[in-house]
Amino acid sequence: PWEAVVVAADVAVKSADVQIGFMDRFCGSLIITGGLAEVQTAVEEVVRFFRDTLGFPVCEIHKS
Repeated sequence: PWEAVVVAADVAVKSADVQIGFMDRFCGSLIITGGLAEVQTAVEEVVRFFRDTLGFPVCEIHKS
């Protein structure tokens, strides 16, 4: 749902020193910018929140 990208952006900026580079409510796209460690922390926190709080199925995070 479109609300998910808004929630993800909110969780990301509250969990690490990151900025929202782009947010598309229609397709659910979210680009988070910042330092590598900060972006990784934000992504991990978003995935944890969606899994533990919202009950969404999630996949592992891979960095390449």
